Amino acid sequence: MDKLKSLMIFVRSAQCGSFSEAARQLGMAPSAVSRAVLRLEDNLGVRLLGRTTRSLTLTEDGNRFYQRCQQIFNDLEEAELEVKQSQSLPLGTLRLDLSFAFGKLHIAPALLQFTAQYPDLKLNVSFNDRLIDLVEEGIDATVRIGLNSDSSLIMHHLATARYITCASPQYLAQKGMPTTPTELSQHRCVNFIYPQNRQEPTWKFEQDGKAIDLAVDSYLRFDNSEVILEAVIQGAGVVQLPKFIAANAIARGDLQPILQSYATQVGLSIAVLYPQKRYLLVKVRVFVEFMTELVTALKRTDVVD
Repeated sequence: MDKLKSLMIFVRSAQCGSFSEAARQLGMAPSAVSRAVLRLEDNLGVRLLGRTTRSLTLTEDGNRFYQRCQQIFNDLEEAELEVKQSQSLPLGTLRLDLSFAFGKLHIAPALLQFTAQYPDLKLNVSFNDRLIDLVEEGIDATVRIGLNSDSSLIMHHLATARYITCASPQYLAQKGMPTTPTELSQHRCVNFIYPQNRQEPTWKFEQDGKAIDLAVDSYLRFDNSEVILEAVIQGAGVVQLPKFIAANAIARGDLQPILQSYATQVGLSIAVLYPQKRYLLVKVRVFVEFMTELVTALKRTDVVD
């Protein structure tokens, strides 16, 4: 405790640039503050503060030591806030931005349960797939598919979205069941098109442990996965989608998986991302916990991996 107090006195003295002002703020005698810093310097064997009759200035060694001390006190404050928040309930407004398809299909239906669990928490939810600046747009957390974090965000991986190839039973009854990926050239394929660059993704398969990226000759392209899903259910052709998009339609019997022996192990990361802060807001923490429980349930029903 004496060492911690000495560090606190040194930091306050450096911030104030004056022993007398530091003493006033700490409720100590100026001579006691001066002696505490001197003892710290003697213990370290270096001069931390340069003294003049008017002010104090950090030496080169003192500046390095000051930065480390500041980090120590920041960490202590963060630890204290985390403990205090762990005993409190989330309040205020939680601003979320959700990946459109996954958010609408699987997160939104569960949000009523989330709000019932935390009745003092208000939700402000938007849906889109574009890259956004969370800090600039005031977003507390986002759920994204297939994105990597950057240095300004914390990324909490939840699950992996695998690809599945499927078509409607009516289409397969008319056109036949393809048995290899190469046979897709004889079928009508529907594909996604990225709105950012108007490019189509290649379809992913595996054979004998080797990856196959297939550029399909699609005749119908949309930049909205819900429109694609509905078109394929109506018999438009064959599609490859993340399994979480097609799962409900497959469960209803509206779509039938094909080429399952060629299914790829490649997948997209499903993750919660939120801005780096000195401590994790309790409202964000409970949302991350909620999402972890939600994807655990989705894993049990084979929607995600």
